[in-house]
Amino acid sequence: MTMHKKAALAGLAALCGAWLSLAPLLAADMPSARKLPPAPALPDFYSWTGVYLGVQAGFAWGQEKTTLSDTLGRAFNGAAFRQSSDAALGGGHAGFNYQTGSLVFGIEGDVEGLDGGETLIAPGVSARVTRDWQASLRGRAGFALDRFMIYATGGAAFTEFNYHLVGAVAAAPETIDRSRTGWTAGAGVAFAYTDNLILGAEYRYTDFGKFGQAARGPLLGLTVRHEPTFHTLRASVAYKF
Repeated sequence: MTMHKKAALAGLAALCGAWLSLAPLLAADMPSARKLPPAPALPDFYSWTGVYLGVQAGFAWGQEKTTLSDTLGRAFNGAAFRQSSDAALGGGHAGFNYQTGSLVFGIEGDVEGLDGGETLIAPGVSARVTRDWQASLRGRAGFALDRFMIYATGGAAFTEFNYHLVGAVAAAPETIDRSRTGWTAGAGVAFAYTDNLILGAEYRYTDFGKFGQAARGPLLGLTVRHEPTFHTLRASVAYKF
């Protein structure tokens, strides 16, 4: 064997040895053929979409301006009052929400009983103004952070005012009922305590405008002009289906 062949074989043997010594290190850097375990599933966010029914309770307060005027020139003509009106209230509500992304849109209606009233006394006449129910139908738009939502609401408000008028001793009292439609707007927060149980708190302002009501019986000629506005705070519990 010539010297050149011996040198070539010696170089080849050295190269193979170097390769064999590096093989474990190169194998460690190669990607593993074994599959990685699947990533854990992300938790589902709460969905506000659905129909719900609930009850609420709260407190209403406001300032009402009432004027008693008379076309027959009685002593109380032009008597004006600005009275506070406070009342506890309670009732039920129902609605529907639809959620898209973080935005929640819905409609809600409620009806409530309350015991609110004021007595106005002027020379020759007194008026007791009361109302025992109110209701509303409103739209809602909210922003949801999983189980917590803030929202704005607004729509139509309904109620009925009762005027019990008492004049001179010889005149019989007169009662007038007046249904009224106004507007209401406010904001609230809701929290889904469970998948079905929703807790909430809400503030609303309600305005029934300016209107008058004329007596038609023993106190003919008397007109009651009324400008009622109310603030209301409510707490609620609802069940979402």
